[in-house]
Amino acid sequence: MAGESLIAGYATIGQGAGPLIVTERAGIFARHGLEVATRLMGGAKGVVKGLMDGEILFGNLAAPALLRAGVEGKADLVFLTGGINQQFLVARPRFRRRGELDGARIGFLGDGGLNDLLVRFIIEQLQTQGIRASAAQLSREGQRGAAPLFDGACDALVMTPPEAVEAKIAGCPFLVDFAEFGFNYALGGIAARRRTIAESPGLVRRFVSAYVEGMHRYRSDRDFTVRVQQEYSGITDREVAEGTYDLTCPGMPELPYPVVEALGEALKMMSRDLPAAATADPRTFIDDRFVRELDESGFVRSLG
Repeated sequence: MAGESLIAGYATIGQGAGPLIVTERAGIFARHGLEVATRLMGGAKGVVKGLMDGEILFGNLAAPALLRAGVEGKADLVFLTGGINQQFLVARPRFRRRGELDGARIGFLGDGGLNDLLVRFIIEQLQTQGIRASAAQLSREGQRGAAPLFDGACDALVMTPPEAVEAKIAGCPFLVDFAEFGFNYALGGIAARRRTIAESPGLVRRFVSAYVEGMHRYRSDRDFTVRVQQEYSGITDREVAEGTYDLTCPGMPELPYPVVEALGEALKMMSRDLPAAATADPRTFIDDRFVRELDESGFVRSLG
């Protein structure tokens, strides 16, 4: 008997969509009675639009687009889970220590997404350490990965694997791991409309259960995960795919609860340009009941 069909979207082909794609490719959704097709949505804003238009029922995305849509009253979306969104401040090869960033230019995209928020955040953090850095807007034309670090467009970039791994292999050091500030596995995840949750809680429960099982497969089967990462994101260099996996797994949580504190910090950063974000309650952007059920039932322990 065929499972219930639905589409789950994801923002980019980077590291963050890994558990979703692993869950699909391993046939785990099917074991939970779901026939899930995954779809690249062209960024976090595309995921938000797809969810609100009904093109997709679940979406993997970073937090700012969802938070902004909610604060502006344009969407009724919540995070059901946390997700992978490791971020690093990666510098040109000549920089070896954080203190050398005094006077450096940190590239940003100017699209209001997670990258922009983290650039603003790290510039403020560096200032508290007496390190004066500035933001440099990047041209979107022809800029990919670490290219701006080598063509002189900027001195440092906020990057996520696998592109961060490629940059490190090319000689660019990681000067900041945003895990230092509690942001890894905290600023994004799987989202859905509140309407979907209210109308189809059983469907949501099966999806989240499958996703958590897929995260377990991601953590426990290195070869399979590396192969899937290469296939869906087009990584031809296995060293990069392996580096992405090895960087990800040590801090990856068994149970992907949405992280309220990190969402609150994101809202605080967003309030500079979106005043209403200053009074928004981050708890209104999560519904963690399904992860909590799995936690209380011992579901992850049962996976072995």
